[in-house]
Amino acid sequence: MERQSFIRRAVMPAVTVLIVMVVSLILYNHSFRIDNDAIHQITAYISGLVLFLSIGFGPLYVYPKAFLRGASAMERVLASLVTPVAWDVKEILRVSEFFSWGESLYYGLNTIFLLCLCVVAAQMGVCEMVCRSIRNRQTSTPVPVLAPAALVAVLLGLLGVGVFFLWGGGVHSFYLYQEGYKALFT
Repeated sequence: MERQSFIRRAVMPAVTVLIVMVVSLILYNHSFRIDNDAIHQITAYISGLVLFLSIGFGPLYVYPKAFLRGASAMERVLASLVTPVAWDVKEILRVSEFFSWGESLYYGLNTIFLLCLCVVAAQMGVCEMVCRSIRNRQTSTPVPVLAPAALVAVLLGLLGVGVFFLWGGGVHSFYLYQEGYKALFT
């Protein structure tokens, strides 16, 4: 496995998913302009689905691509976080039109974004193990497939999903989020 330039190994996979997110976001936000109701609904549905998948499941593309191109662990992690963080920054800017910067930044730590980070962490851990397994088949110097950091990422990611989504359907974590808001801003 040959180590490619930084642009090819880390930036290009991240930018590819980021472009998919931006295009699907534009299509989704402007689909109401389509006069034909059936085409409008189909466009909104498909672009919304692609938007969701690019934000929440982009690492399933980015991480292996970066791994196979020789990106370091830190480069793989940062590349995988580009799209979810870009989406969160967009949301922070959107709500800053109505709220103070402090409140907007707090909004950036909402339970949906934290849930997304947990899902992304679990995906990166799984991708690391799968990529190590693939590399072991291609090389004469095998590495452990069950790397401690990858296992921790999967376990913490799944624990976070349990806390932010499964615990009371997400209601309890949202109440904690609201209490934090009240403590900081009221």
